[in-house]
Amino acid sequence: MKRTSEDNQAARTATAGPARGMPPAEHESRLRRLITELRRRHLDGAVITHPVARFYYTGVASSAGTLWVDVREGPVFAVDFRYLFMARAALPFMPCELYKPGAAASRTPWLKRARQWRRCGYEGREPASALQARQEQLPGVEEWEDIDSLILAQRAVKSPREQRALRRAIAANDALLAALLPQLRTGLSEWDIRNLLRREADRFGQGEAFGTIACVGANAAECHHVPGDDVLEPGQPLLLDFGVKLDHYCSDMTRCIAPQRPRALFRKLYRIVHEANRSAIAAIRPGMTGQEVDAIARSHIGKAGYGKAFGHGLGHGLGLEVHEDPSFSPRSTDVIRPGMVVTVEPGIYLSGKVGIRIEDVVLITRDGCEVLTQSPHELVLPL
Repeated sequence: MKRTSEDNQAARTATAGPARGMPPAEHESRLRRLITELRRRHLDGAVITHPVARFYYTGVASSAGTLWVDVREGPVFAVDFRYLFMARAALPFMPCELYKPGAAASRTPWLKRARQWRRCGYEGREPASALQARQEQLPGVEEWEDIDSLILAQRAVKSPREQRALRRAIAANDALLAALLPQLRTGLSEWDIRNLLRREADRFGQGEAFGTIACVGANAAECHHVPGDDVLEPGQPLLLDFGVKLDHYCSDMTRCIAPQRPRALFRKLYRIVHEANRSAIAAIRPGMTGQEVDAIARSHIGKAGYGKAFGHGLGHGLGLEVHEDPSFSPRSTDVIRPGMVVTVEPGIYLSGKVGIRIEDVVLITRDGCEVLTQSPHELVLPL
């Protein structure tokens, strides 16, 4: 489903309200796929507590709660009183039970069932203390298996509903940039520009997906520069790396905005980075590894003599978090599959002189990829 001109216009004029979630059927489908994979691994169940994974499977935004997934009996969401009614309204297909710290297993049916497990999945990204607590709760488990890679792999391939959500978030990011450009002028500090962008992120979405990177002049050579008091002077370029979060999904984009008369070095490096961006996107095919995709852009920049000035990976997955699987990097063995949404962001950074990065978001398709970011690459400060 491609964006139309009407979609783009709607994104430019729309003002976002509270975040909308997915329908219960989406979360039920995700849990069915998880249970299928747990069975394939011969696990009796899994315990999920990480906030993002918990939200992915339940759609309940909570600061607490445990998802108990029994491959035979199905899932149970145990949560404290603060979120119980909200969870029951959001999850009609799943029991949502009140969690009381210290309650005896005999009075906690889901824990009583879990105590019969022998092989259990856990999240390796959670603190070691969380695993220790689970081991004390489930003394009968003989083998614990880290299922982080399973969960991250499932999240990496976006469902049709997720793809639509990401399209909306990316369209909102395009609209944000279009609204921001007329407000830019010399004399504004990086902090001023960051504040303008944050305000627009609240208008077009539910705030920023990550802290905005605004760099004037040579500050763009710092990949993750923190906006400061430096003022945009006449003749200086501006690098912006930003994303709006809309309905829980993240967008991401980087654009270099040139002065009216950019210097020769800026023009030269911009051309190289732009060609690297285009060549990588044109070559993407399902079945490639992240390493292979990265190598296409990296080779182009290297042949131009600036290989050492491209020090980060080419891209990262995008979804509920701004950095997800898969990754495009020199060491990535991730295999690209249709439904993945990934950034492509080559760059060249010369300390004290200039920094160039061009970042677009692509959706992996059956025979290549579709570029979701629609903002123009060549932008000039409207002075």
